[in-house]
Amino acid sequence: MPALEDRLWTPRVRDSEALETGGECPYMNRNRKYEEDRREKKNNKSSSQSVTTALTVNHKVETLPQWKLLVERKMSDSLERTTDCPVSPLASGSSLTDEKEKPGGASELCWQDGGLPVELQRGMETLRVNRELTDVTLCVQGQDFLCHRAILAAASQYFRAMFCSGLKESHEERVEIKGLDSGTMRSLLEYTYTSRALLTHSNVQRILEAASQFQFLRVVDACASFLSNSIHLETCVGILNLADNHVLPTLRTRAQDFITSQFSQVVQQQDFLELPGESLEAILQRDDLSVKCEECVFEALMRWVRAQEDERYPLLATLLSHVRLPLLEPAYFVEKVESDELIRRCAEAFYLLQEARMYHLSGREVVSERTKPRVQHFLSEVFLIIGGCTKDERFIPTVTCLDPLRRSRLEVARLPMTEMEDETQIRKWVEFSCITFHNEVYISGGKETQHDVWKYNGALDKWIQIESMSNGRWRHKMAVHGGKVYALGGFDGIQRLASVEAYDPFHNRWTQVTPLAVGVSSFAAASFDRWIYVIGGGPNGKLATDKVQCWEPGTDSWELRAPIPIETKCTNAVTFKNCIYVVGGAMHAMYCYSPLSDSWSLVARLGERASCAIAACNNKLFITGGRDNKNQVISTVMCWDVDRGVLTEECVLPLGVSHHGSVTLMKSYTHIHRVTPSSECQ
Repeated sequence: MPALEDRLWTPRVRDSEALETGGECPYMNRNRKYEEDRREKKNNKSSSQSVTTALTVNHKVETLPQWKLLVERKMSDSLERTTDCPVSPLASGSSLTDEKEKPGGASELCWQDGGLPVELQRGMETLRVNRELTDVTLCVQGQDFLCHRAILAAASQYFRAMFCSGLKESHEERVEIKGLDSGTMRSLLEYTYTSRALLTHSNVQRILEAASQFQFLRVVDACASFLSNSIHLETCVGILNLADNHVLPTLRTRAQDFITSQFSQVVQQQDFLELPGESLEAILQRDDLSVKCEECVFEALMRWVRAQEDERYPLLATLLSHVRLPLLEPAYFVEKVESDELIRRCAEAFYLLQEARMYHLSGREVVSERTKPRVQHFLSEVFLIIGGCTKDERFIPTVTCLDPLRRSRLEVARLPMTEMEDETQIRKWVEFSCITFHNEVYISGGKETQHDVWKYNGALDKWIQIESMSNGRWRHKMAVHGGKVYALGGFDGIQRLASVEAYDPFHNRWTQVTPLAVGVSSFAAASFDRWIYVIGGGPNGKLATDKVQCWEPGTDSWELRAPIPIETKCTNAVTFKNCIYVVGGAMHAMYCYSPLSDSWSLVARLGERASCAIAACNNKLFITGGRDNKNQVISTVMCWDVDRGVLTEECVLPLGVSHHGSVTLMKSYTHIHRVTPSSECQ
């Protein structure tokens, strides 16, 4: 059937009424007569003439049957009204789509009647109400609904398959419909014939289920929109279950967002215990979960599991992996988590408990998705860009604190001894080393601060001086292992050092431990599990090495591991999950070392970035600053998403920087002053 806009608004000609040999359609003769009569009336040239009701075929007069006369009288009346009061082709609901001039002066008008669909729908409803031309009866709960197969098939793919696929229902006069009540069927039929449906809180679920079953897709969308605006504490879980059952992603997202934003209150509702495991998992892993402390999340999970223990116990380890156990208070962890009977019986959860124990003992030595605080914890996992040099080799005394989750910069204290009234006491922190231990930043050594060691307390926003190192050093690195801080290798102005010192924070004391196998400076270092790794570096002022030295604290020797693919120095490393990531130097790339398999792999090409830094924050890696092949400092911060394998530019620093340090820290929003990001920092 041609589209509505392609139909010509002209009388229809039936073959049986056409002239057999070149004759004209009698309907056209009659219409032309009416046109002549109208023009004669208008010009006042003659009196009105009556309309003949006979058709002339082959010069013979044929008398029409009575029903044809009735139709023609109605058509005559309609035509007379139309020609006396012509409708403008530009009237509302209509459009003039095409008009062509012919050589004889006549024209063709292609007119689209925008009001016809409404009239058709009214006509269909009238036929249904008057039970005219119906050809099928739907029987629902003993109630009959007389309908038209063609209309049902046009409105629903379900009924189209029923009536147009040769099924027995396509021939039966009565079709019994099961699975819904008569009131719901009445609503769907009213929608089919009038495009209207009344949705209420009491019927929307039944209408949604029926519309989904019979594939009235626009009704499904309307129900989803209605439910989306009806979400509150008592209904959010039920609506989420409906969205899951009927595959409504938009409604599902809306319900999940509501539960996430009201989690502390939702868990107190009885319906919370009816939440499917898959939906609960998606909610528990969200950073924006609205809880003030992680203890609330743990208690909600255990309550949910115990509601149907036999069925849900197999899901415990999976769901517990989304509870951030390292962020629980240590006393609560020991009393409530480790002693819980269900958790003690769950062997799959043992590694989660071990991770939390290590975090409580060693602080930032453990990094995973469970060590990242949620937005509502009033904590934020941030990374610091400490000191460094600008493009003109000027020393930077400030510390830049970036919060990637909230996309903001935070104001923190400057480096120690950089704001002194006596200028002779001002220190320049150059080629130092830094590390995070127990959520405090330790900074040691440097060209002008060879023996100095300070720690930054985020809650106080202050630097505190601690015991100095035994050996002065710079171009060295620090690592954390087993509750101690280790200062490794470096340069003392004369030679590359192999010496290693361990700091005991309880006694505030440094002691000498097993030295490196090869003394190096400007290397990368990281700890993983039981070992400390020293990667690459320079054994002298000109050369670089590819050696990887490994040491287990408590033993008396360093061992060699698989060499890094490129001899390099001026690098930095960070441990993330089960790998050590290395950047900087002459590598022009980021490499990954797997301690478990003792192997190296290329992660991503970075371009020239010597003397850059790397930190793990919010489950991603951030590469900051460095110098390019023209010795120009770099101001961009790159972000490597380990899970997606995507490298993006995170932001641009106010100043380019190199030879700096970068560490991760938990910052409390009750102890810091938030700074509006500069126009350069996105």
